[in-house]
Amino acid sequence: MTPSESEKLKEELEKERDIITSELESFATINPVVKGDYKSKFPVTNQSDTSDEKAHNVEEFEKERGVEQSLELRLKEINEALHKINSGIYGVCNRCKSPIEEKRLQAIPVAKLCVSCAMGKY
Repeated sequence: MTPSESEKLKEELEKERDIITSELESFATINPVVKGDYKSKFPVTNQSDTSDEKAHNVEEFEKERGVEQSLELRLKEINEALHKINSGIYGVCNRCKSPIEEKRLQAIPVAKLCVSCAMGKY
């Protein structure tokens, strides 16, 4: 991968990181105890809320938690890829240490394994 391609990929990952961070901050707060973790905000309920309203609030909270966890995972993958780019070790398979195919990295910039290792052919 050429330096200009690597820089372009880095910019795309940084852009995606910023979008995900913004999305997470729209419905969750940063967990001060666990780095990279967020906590979904539970909706404020009133004593006057009906059982249906309370159940709806719980359902919405659970949906947000699922989205939160997916976004956190993607954010972690992006941050790991950015760290590898900045460290000069991007594009190396975590398992066999061979270069990851350029087409694979273009399709899946956060790929940690080459095609052979990802397919279990190591």
